[in-house]
Amino acid sequence: MQLDFVNHASLIVSHDGVRLLSDPWLQGTSFNDGWALLSPTAFGPDDFEGITHIWYSHEHPDHFSPRCLALCPEPLRSGIEVLFHESDDTKIVRHCEGLGFRTRELARDERVALGPDFHVRCSRWDESDDSWLLVEAGGRRLLNLNDCLVNTREQMEGLSARVGELDVLLTQFSIAGWNGNVEETERRKAGGRNMLERTVLQAQVFRPRYVIPFASFVWFCHEENHYMNSAANTVNEVEAALRERADAAPVVLYPGDRWPVGDEHHNAEALERYRADYRSLPGRERQKARTLPLEKLQELAGRFRDRVNGQVGPLRLRLRLARMNARYQQRRRPGLAGRLVGALQLALLRPKPARIWLQDLECAASFDLRHGLVPSDRTREACDVALSSDSLAYAFRFLWGGLALQINGRFHELHREGRRPLFDALWMADAMNRREGAEARPL
Repeated sequence: MQLDFVNHASLIVSHDGVRLLSDPWLQGTSFNDGWALLSPTAFGPDDFEGITHIWYSHEHPDHFSPRCLALCPEPLRSGIEVLFHESDDTKIVRHCEGLGFRTRELARDERVALGPDFHVRCSRWDESDDSWLLVEAGGRRLLNLNDCLVNTREQMEGLSARVGELDVLLTQFSIAGWNGNVEETERRKAGGRNMLERTVLQAQVFRPRYVIPFASFVWFCHEENHYMNSAANTVNEVEAALRERADAAPVVLYPGDRWPVGDEHHNAEALERYRADYRSLPGRERQKARTLPLEKLQELAGRFRDRVNGQVGPLRLRLRLARMNARYQQRRRPGLAGRLVGALQLALLRPKPARIWLQDLECAASFDLRHGLVPSDRTREACDVALSSDSLAYAFRFLWGGLALQINGRFHELHREGRRPLFDALWMADAMNRREGAEARPL
């Protein structure tokens, strides 16, 4: 078994004529200009030559990038089979077929032969959209966890019992979304420490011979979220922690590196190149937001409202929002006061609108799924959450826009749990996207 590292969560596993490429995000930004690749990719369109299979773990754009898949030259596509876990909506499979690729859906835990001595097993993780992949080739066994939230010892032990002994474990090692405002330094750093501890615990529980930290080689590249880089774990820190606290040998690969599994590998050169990339972040050009007029935001909010209302129904929608508001009040006011306010809101079926401060427009608006987006004369201090018109437009334009906003962190919570009223509505749309197979297109 030979590994060629492409970038971030993408690598090629090769053996006996099979070349399996995973999650190719090769260039550009993701999550509405919120993420960019830390290091340059050592893979271009011509490198699809010889690839026999592409596996996608899940739909997030830093894993499934339609733009990057389209870079594959058309004459090569019919010779490549795209693998994806079974799903209700099949939209990933249909998209790939539309581009001319062959496809195969992988049934849960089914052992599938890609070659005489190359087998894979795939399963969605814990009812999420993410999935893991076990590769068995050339007498070696590799588990690709990518972003699967295998967080607790109990979860790790359960999955370890399913997959058995491992030679190689690949796992995410750093933060992957909003975890506090710019001033909440300790909160954000605690999130980074939790990810580091999870990586070490996975190495201890799965007990592979080697651990490859990956799927975190990104930086927060927008002027609205670049502060989040200060809480991200570096691969240098993770490699040192694994060497000190786990029996598995850490293997650090830089884009373009090749490693025959089991061969001696020295991390020093890759670590130094990553160290230089991290040092370069403060001087890199950051993405900037475009400003949209309030009238355009109201139009997008109206479409969003109508789409969600059409699926849920007015009474069910009002009840669901009231329940969410009751939970919000209890989180915001711990103790008896929060419970009483929450119970009153639920009894009256009174959903709480999101009070939004639009930073670039310097004005306030309220939003709920009955009235849409309504201008307001509130001050910034009286609002729940602050964000740019560009970020709010993206959240309304796509059913999965709220997920992108949570991951890119391009917002500011103005009081404890202030993001909740807006995100409660956005999560409804995200659930529709996952449950009903809505196409990834503007509303």
